[in-house]
Amino acid sequence: MSLCVARSVLLAALAGAVLIAGLSQFPARHLVDVGGFDAAYVQGFHEAQRVNDTPDAPAYLEGSSGAARWSRASSALRFPQAGLPATVTIRFRGPPGRDVPLELWLNGGGEPVQRLADASWQEVTLPVSGGLLKATDFFVELRAPVTRLPDGREVGVLVDTAHYEVGPPPITPYPAQMFYGAIVGALLVLLVRPCSATTQPTAGRWWHHRFRLIAVGIIGYGLLWLFFTRLQPPFYPFALRELPLVIIGALGAVLVIRDGATLVERWPWLLKVAAPALMIAIWAGATLLAAQQHVTLSRPGVENDFRSFATRETLEQVFRADGFYNLGYPLLLWLVRPLTLDNAFLAGRLISAVSGAILLMSAYWLARSMLAPGAALVALMMLALSGTVAQYGLYVGTDMPFAACFVLCVAALIAGLQESRSPRQATLLLVLAGIAGGLAFLMRHPGLILLPWGLLLLTIVALTNPQQIRRVRGLLVFLVAFLVTISPQIIINTIQTGQPLYNQQAKNVWLAVYGNIDWGRWDEAPNEIGLAELILRDPPRFFGNWANNIVGYLGSGAEDTSEFGRAIQLRLLGFPANWLALSGLLVWLALVAGTLWQLFAPVWNRITGGSASPDAPQGGEKVGGLLTLIALYVVTVSTGFLLPRFFLPLTALYAVAAGWLFGRVVGSGRLLVGAALFLSMVLWGGYGAGVRYVLDLQPADEIAAIQMVQAHVPTDALLAGNVPARLPLTKYSAIAHQVIEWPSTEASQTGITAAELDAARAAGATYLLWDVAQGRPPLDNPEAALMAQTERYRLYRL
Repeated sequence: MSLCVARSVLLAALAGAVLIAGLSQFPARHLVDVGGFDAAYVQGFHEAQRVNDTPDAPAYLEGSSGAARWSRASSALRFPQAGLPATVTIRFRGPPGRDVPLELWLNGGGEPVQRLADASWQEVTLPVSGGLLKATDFFVELRAPVTRLPDGREVGVLVDTAHYEVGPPPITPYPAQMFYGAIVGALLVLLVRPCSATTQPTAGRWWHHRFRLIAVGIIGYGLLWLFFTRLQPPFYPFALRELPLVIIGALGAVLVIRDGATLVERWPWLLKVAAPALMIAIWAGATLLAAQQHVTLSRPGVENDFRSFATRETLEQVFRADGFYNLGYPLLLWLVRPLTLDNAFLAGRLISAVSGAILLMSAYWLARSMLAPGAALVALMMLALSGTVAQYGLYVGTDMPFAACFVLCVAALIAGLQESRSPRQATLLLVLAGIAGGLAFLMRHPGLILLPWGLLLLTIVALTNPQQIRRVRGLLVFLVAFLVTISPQIIINTIQTGQPLYNQQAKNVWLAVYGNIDWGRWDEAPNEIGLAELILRDPPRFFGNWANNIVGYLGSGAEDTSEFGRAIQLRLLGFPANWLALSGLLVWLALVAGTLWQLFAPVWNRITGGSASPDAPQGGEKVGGLLTLIALYVVTVSTGFLLPRFFLPLTALYAVAAGWLFGRVVGSGRLLVGAALFLSMVLWGGYGAGVRYVLDLQPADEIAAIQMVQAHVPTDALLAGNVPARLPLTKYSAIAHQVIEWPSTEASQTGITAAELDAARAAGATYLLWDVAQGRPPLDNPEAALMAQTERYRLYRL
């Protein structure tokens, strides 16, 4: 970049920031008719209720503007960043026949504004301060105990209107908005600069020729931001809070399409190292940030098994033969718990996010072993934006650690097959593959599939490669590394049960084949039931279930008379990446079989190419190996009942297939960049959908209780919890490390007494979390000790 361009970038960035600061001096006002056209402002509310919707309008709508919304235990009003100082005024009332305490939190922190919501309409005004580091908006969170209405809805308070006012001048602009203005100015300069090198006189004059275009662009952006983001649009009240990011994204995309190929040609590491590392880092950071809202077990769902892992707290419990769970995940929890204040839930949360990052890294490594850098990056992008991957990056349990070890094994083994590797490098990679495969087995029993698959692939390569001695040595290295890694489990199983591969997974098969996946029938069969007995009881029924599961994975057809069929493989990646993956696998299958060559030679040459293109799979044994692994895994896992999470390891293989086909069809250069950016826009919502799904499955009353504890109890303080044992609130949640072991089993059955409270105080507890369903706490003056409350729980000071 020439000195003239660099100077112009700085000046344009300064101009954009100054323009936003100047436009921020206009007073702003947003009038939100909650229940009317309020989609841009409300979050987490119930559906709107309007006076004119039904002939008999509810009495609680009297006195409203004609429409309103009920909040939930936690709801929020979001506003654009128009500047400071500002105020937000909210008009609300409580549910019929009950007064509820309302807390209003600015940006979810600080000191809340508290009001008592009764049956009359009232207004509360909050001064807006802080939140200077937020990206696009600020929010006012409404927390209130919920009340069940006759129609079954659990509601907090009824909100009628919200007014957001900024001014008068001088008004302090939000730093983020000035920063976006600066970025827009800088991007405009980079976009209009000459593409080719220019002579010194021309380089000195290019700014003067393009000054008007840049000035119009900056001013145009400022006006768009003023009228559609900062001010409430006049004809339809939908403030575009994300408009600056959309404009920056569009300008950045055009710039990448224009200059991306040139930059990669000059600095290849940008594509091969920097871009994938940045993508993985962003995914990991976003997942860890979203995990802060994952504060208790999501139910019903995949986290029900977490209790079985978290209760294995000592090494004696970890190294115990278990027919359903191997020792890998309990041992991993035991190792990580010291880093998370001995909180198993927080440890599991961290393990899932880190394992997700390892999954992405392994998938990119696998893709780079088979694809060109551009296609491999597209494959990584499709995997990172998958809602399925996002879900299991948040769920606590074995799913993501197992998938990460599984894909790492595949990636290391495929990389070890490359001819360009030295014998020493190939040996180290096969050792890594064996260790990762063994760890996958320690996480879950299906990890054992990697052993015969790896041996089969290495055997085929050894038989078809002139350097057979080297390949046979690699086969032995992989086998030994795998067996050594799983040896702790084998030894424990042999000593404690006499069976090296001891497991009771056949019980799950029984539940699917004979128990109709009804967990209430779990005790109808012994845990020790064998697979052979299940088959011999009714062979047609067993194999029929097996076949139906395989069809359910591939995609059921007209033979499925249910209203909604199943096609689990299409749910591994978002649309249209899922269809790209399926098409890529079919082309791979044809590539291996060679059956379509005669009929589709012209199309075949276009897709696969006639030369050793770097975009084509490097070696048929790799493609055949991945297809064999997918088939082997699907056939094995489908013997029992079918759940999408069982196939999480295959997401990486499908992403590689999708990236391969994408690269072959689109090609390279600017067309590849543009198509990849368009695909990322289509897939963009998948990650957020997966995150929301996990977070929304958390019980609202438990979230409210945890938020109450986090807001009022110091992080170094302990509390006692009188909560039903079946709930994870005090054992498997974000506050579990602050809860003492209390009450005793006898007291839980007979009731809590003052003596039990004294025992809690002696154990160091200074706060009490109480479930109101347990009655009144045996405190001298509960009203005076009450610190905060939710619909179901109360927090007292001991």
